[in-house]
Amino acid sequence: MGWTISHGGTLHGYSYSGVADLRDHIKKQASWSQRRTLKPILDRRSGDPFSLAPRDAKQVGDALMALAGQLPVTRGDDWPAMARKIGRSALLAAYANEPWEWS
Repeated sequence: MGWTISHGGTLHGYSYSGVADLRDHIKKQASWSQRRTLKPILDRRSGDPFSLAPRDAKQVGDALMALAGQLPVTRGDDWPAMARKIGRSALLAAYANEPWEWS
C-alpha cells in the first residue's frame, strides 16, 4: 500500500514508509517557516487521504522545491528527486487551479 498523489506526484505510487522517510529528511533540513508551510504533509498519518486548495499547494510545492537540493541521497534513495517530483505535482495542481489530492 502507498500514497497516490495527484498531478503526477506519484506515477506509480510511493509507499507510506517511503513518504514517512522523506518527511523525516525534510524535517531535519527545513527552517521553522518551511516546516510550518509543509505542515499539511508533514503531519499526516499514513493512509489518511487529504487534499489542499490550489493556493496551499503552491506554497507547499515552492517549499519542497527549495528544500530538495538540501536533502541527502542515501543508498539507492534519491530524496531530492522524490521531493522535486512531489513538489512539481503540487505546483501543477496550483497552476491548474485544482485541489492537490493525496489518497
